[in-house]
Amino acid sequence: MKTRTVVSILLGLIVMYSCGSSKSKDTSKSELKQELTEKNRGTVSLLDRIIQLPGVVLRNGNPIINKTANSINANATEEPLYILNSYIVGSSFRSINALVDSFNVKKIKVLSSVEAAEYGSRAANGVIRITTYQ
Repeated sequence: MKTRTVVSILLGLIVMYSCGSSKSKDTSKSELKQELTEKNRGTVSLLDRIIQLPGVVLRNGNPIINKTANSINANATEEPLYILNSYIVGSSFRSINALVDSFNVKKIKVLSSVEAAEYGSRAANGVIRITTYQ
């Protein structure tokens, strides 16, 4: 009788040890998700990553921040101001695309209205701030 109890306890311990805890499964899932995100990051172009952001649309091949109160000015550019690692690059997507490889982009953030005010009148069409892995 005692041997059956000891064997069942040992089998229970083996099963518990081999299954592990749900916390370790959650950690491995998040690590797997992060690894897949890292691998897929290089296959998506910078333009595609920017136009996937909320409030950004594509016009004439360039990303534009879609504002609710748009004023149309035929002489002015509609492109936002691009900031790369806290340095002002300018208002041309071509120049930022030439400088940045999509694989190295850590975070892209769209700033408009009050958030973009710190960059002055150059940010009238909004700001796209890009942070890379350094």
